[in-house]
Amino acid sequence: MAIDQAVQGKALRRLSIIEGQLRGLRGMIEERQYCVDILTQISAIHEALRGVGKVVVRNHLETCVTKGLQGEERERHYDELMDLIYTLSK
Repeated sequence: MAIDQAVQGKALRRLSIIEGQLRGLRGMIEERQYCVDILTQISAIHEALRGVGKVVVRNHLETCVTKGLQGEERERHYDELMDLIYTLSK
């Protein structure tokens, strides 16, 4: 199952904002700005990406996982979900 259209729009909007943040970060580095300011911007970008991940994970849980756990391939979906949780917790 593909990502929901509304979720896609929300994720794409957030990614556009992140693209702007990345361009700003590049400019900060090119201008040799203060390291703490650069690191603060990197942290903000990281959190923004995590926000996109949360939107996509919620969509996955509401659609794919819900359907998968009700079907015949329940064990495969449990395994996939466990792998996802492990990956995202790193």
